[in-house]
Amino acid sequence: MNGLYRLRATDPSVRLAAVLFMALLGYAYVFAFLMVRDWAGLTPAQVSATYAPRESMRMDALPDASQSSTQPLDLGSMSGESHRVDTALLIQDSHIHIMIYAIVAALQTLLVLGLDWSATWRNTVIVGAFGSGALDFSGQWLMKAGFPGFAWLTIGSGWLMAAAYVAVFLGVLRAAIPTATSTAGVEQ
Repeated sequence: MNGLYRLRATDPSVRLAAVLFMALLGYAYVFAFLMVRDWAGLTPAQVSATYAPRESMRMDALPDASQSSTQPLDLGSMSGESHRVDTALLIQDSHIHIMIYAIVAALQTLLVLGLDWSATWRNTVIVGAFGSGALDFSGQWLMKAGFPGFAWLTIGSGWLMAAAYVAVFLGVLRAAIPTATSTAGVEQ
């Protein structure tokens, strides 16, 4: 036995719960992806614009005199303001997301420990599950600190989180669906 237990040999209700947990987690990840796409963007430039601090306006860039006039407002010509994450919102997001990332990674780890995987593969997926959440917010905080080039870290961590999820989900499905050879050994 490679893992802590054999998920394949557990009660069918345990296997059902494992599959349903992973399916519901995947459902949540679809909406997380849509939220990220709409609020932070999917390219390094978009992500950096969301988290990197805005440059403050320089007083010497302002004209010496103003020529203000009232113009009619054309709402159709206004472009949408992009979403920006200030420090207070990043603290709030970090507080809840990092904790949830840890809980999800721990639950995935409990499932991984029941899979017939090599120790190296188990450890790789476990580190990916925990590391992706830490790297996500590390990238966001580095951008907030004035290093916009770390947008790639936040984007990459999202792909790492997705890869860890897919690996665990496929492993759980494989272990949860009995085969003729696996059920024969369990029933004896």
